[in-house]
Amino acid sequence: MYNEQFVNVLIGCIMSHIVIGTLANRQIIKLLHMNRICNLFGIKYPIIQGGMVWCSGWRLASAVSNAGGLGLIGAGSMHPETLREHIRKCRAATHHSFGVNIPLMYPQIEEIMQIVVDEGVRIVFTSAGNPTTWTAWLKQHGITVVHVVSSSRFAMKAEAAGVDAIVAEGF
Repeated sequence: MYNEQFVNVLIGCIMSHIVIGTLANRQIIKLLHMNRICNLFGIKYPIIQGGMVWCSGWRLASAVSNAGGLGLIGAGSMHPETLREHIRKCRAATHHSFGVNIPLMYPQIEEIMQIVVDEGVRIVFTSAGNPTTWTAWLKQHGITVVHVVSSSRFAMKAEAAGVDAIVAEGF
């Protein structure tokens, strides 16, 4: 019905200064719910909070999720038991989707990944490493995997690894 570029332009317009209220604006809001990202993550709006290392704990992640976006807990600065605590507190604070951002170069990566599985996290964003190392294992546990890349070359590698989506960042 609408092509992806059209929807992306509409999203940009909505996010900057359009006041919701008229029938036309209500129709545009409905388009927000008709995109792959919302469907993939089970969220209301295509807004994903960054997994910012020292800032993204359970309070921020649950607030973003409760507002209709996807909140992420940033595991990069957390000891394994601290991550477990944040996942449990986030789950208690929201009934909506949330995820965990995990740098693959984390020193205790095996323990972190096991905690994510044990705690029933459904969405994991990986970064800073090779996605082929953990993607298949996470997907075997029913987890949606997104990998952060800095170039089109790494995006193609992430796609070959089987990730569900990518985040393109950098210059």
